[in-house]
Amino acid sequence: MIDRLIWMETGNTYPYRNLAVEEYLTGHVPGGACILFLWQNRHTVVIGKNQNCWRECRVDLLEKEGGYLARRLSGGGAVYHDMGNLNFTFIVRRPDYNLGRQLDVIVKAVQMLGIQAEKTGRNDITVEGRKFSGNAFYSRGDCCCHHGPCS
Repeated sequence: MIDRLIWMETGNTYPYRNLAVEEYLTGHVPGGACILFLWQNRHTVVIGKNQNCWRECRVDLLEKEGGYLARRLSGGGAVYHDMGNLNFTFIVRRPDYNLGRQLDVIVKAVQMLGIQAEKTGRNDITVEGRKFSGNAFYSRGDCCCHHGPCS
């Protein structure tokens, strides 16, 4: 049972550092806690663990424009991050993992801003039928990570 929320946000926009912090937190979440990590990356394409970067983005153009290419530990598709989106990460121990509850937190937060968001069957959040946030997941031992962008 979750008895405390650990809220973390960072002003850092360097993708490799943010993904490293996320990985560290996933391996060190205390029992009974939920870590909510909020972060942004600047001009970055983040690909899933099984993706071929050369098929998912224009790597040469990204590098020419000073962008970053990063690989996350979860699966899923390629995502473009910039200062126009906010990324969220929920980190809990396996007994406390509840995808529906975690998605509800994001949907309700977005709705509080006057945006009519809703969950869909593929673990996505949509607004007016268009994908607003895809979600990806991974676990390491008893620790679970659920993350996604809000664009």
